[in-house]
Amino acid sequence: MGESLQKVELELIVLGDVQGVGYRQYVAGIGRKLNLMGYVKSLKNGTVQIRCKGHEKAINEFKEIISRKNPPEAPLIYVEEIKEKPLVEGTIKQKFFEEIYGKLNAEMSQGNTTGMNYLNLFRTDTIKSFEHMDEKYDAISKGMLGVVTIIEERNIAFEVRMEKTEKNIESLLKILAEKKS
Repeated sequence: MGESLQKVELELIVLGDVQGVGYRQYVAGIGRKLNLMGYVKSLKNGTVQIRCKGHEKAINEFKEIISRKNPPEAPLIYVEEIKEKPLVEGTIKQKFFEEIYGKLNAEMSQGNTTGMNYLNLFRTDTIKSFEHMDEKYDAISKGMLGVVTIIEERNIAFEVRMEKTEKNIESLLKILAEKKS
């Protein structure tokens, strides 16, 4: 059998910052996209257990993706290590990839923690993006002041021309008035 057609069943134990950061949802989404079967669940020791079954090629892609540190979709995830153990064929009974939850109060607490962690990340990133805004706006402000100065100079030049034009018109009107009389 070719690599992509051979079915594999594995248990993965993931160590690192993988609880309270949305890791289970991230892993489950990837597992479903790759048409794997199995589950992901948090363990009491702070690790995450993944049992997955699928074609070897999909399993290898799955392992590569879930081991990324700070992926853009979930930047608080930090996988330090994944311990891998083959499972006996038929161990995994799931027909799709799912998340297994613990007790409701523990899950709600962890969900709130995850939400707060991402809000704090958003707040920190937002503050960082505003740190040098004064420099950016200072450059814009200076550019705008330059435009205002040019407009003011042109207005003064226009006013001077208008005064000369008015004087010329007055002079012409005087000459015409004198010729009429």
